Amino acid sequence: MHEKRANLLRKHKPGHGLLNVVPEKDSLMKYVGMDLLCLESGEEITVGKASRELGIVIIGGQCSVSWDGACERMLNARAKPLDAWPHAIYVPAGKSVQVKAFSKLEAAAFGTPAEKGGEVLVIEPADLKVLRIGEGNWYLEGTFIIYDMVPSKKLIVGETHIPPGNWCSSPPHSHERDVEGVETQLEEIYYFRFQPPQGFGFQGVYTLDHELEEAYIIHDGDVVLVPRGMHPNVAGPGYGMYMLWGMAGPRKEWIPFEDPVHKWVGSVRG
Repeated sequence: MHEKRANLLRKHKPGHGLLNVVPEKDSLMKYVGMDLLCLESGEEITVGKASRELGIVIIGGQCSVSWDGACERMLNARAKPLDAWPHAIYVPAGKSVQVKAFSKLEAAAFGTPAEKGGEVLVIEPADLKVLRIGEGNWYLEGTFIIYDMVPSKKLIVGETHIPPGNWCSSPPHSHERDVEGVETQLEEIYYFRFQPPQGFGFQGVYTLDHELEEAYIIHDGDVVLVPRGMHPNVAGPGYGMYMLWGMAGPRKEWIPFEDPVHKWVGSVRG
């Protein structure tokens, strides 16, 4: 009999302003948290933390971002998820940015504890390398937004576009232990959107010893926490699935460990 587990699914709750989705002191997550920014045209908000670095990804809408009292960039971002690849802003610990919406705006901010140092960086879609991964019903496209090309201390952020009916994270993989050259310890948060928005999918989280075995139906706007374990998911037939993810751990290196039973399916890259 498996012991009762904390629910890893956070259901979508509509809101406005700065919405704390996964708090800094969440009982399940030590390293990574998440906020949503939901603004109307003309509204402005300041985002930044004294002791946490942030990765802000524009999910949909137009905005400007300014910092240090002088720098300003206009981000002519996509209208909605899956329309294109994202604009993003890296905000080091101790820095802050002002985000002003010029349309209805949705953005996600992932954060992790970090030492101060570094500069604000705007990431454009042209800066991103899109990876085409898998084949057949486990083909998808994804990109690292904040990783090797962005000098974050510990934060890793990326985005995956999954075609209708296709699987993601196949073969299933984990990143829960620090084993040199084999696997790194990274917590992860998934944020889902669907196109059309009434879509659905399924998310699994399990460990090889079967101590943890969870499965959830996911809908537009849902969040899943992955403190440990393998974490494959699948989009429902007819519905494109958008998955935004933030990871952090003791150090900034992504080495996944594939489930040995399913490793034959292919080499995991996302």
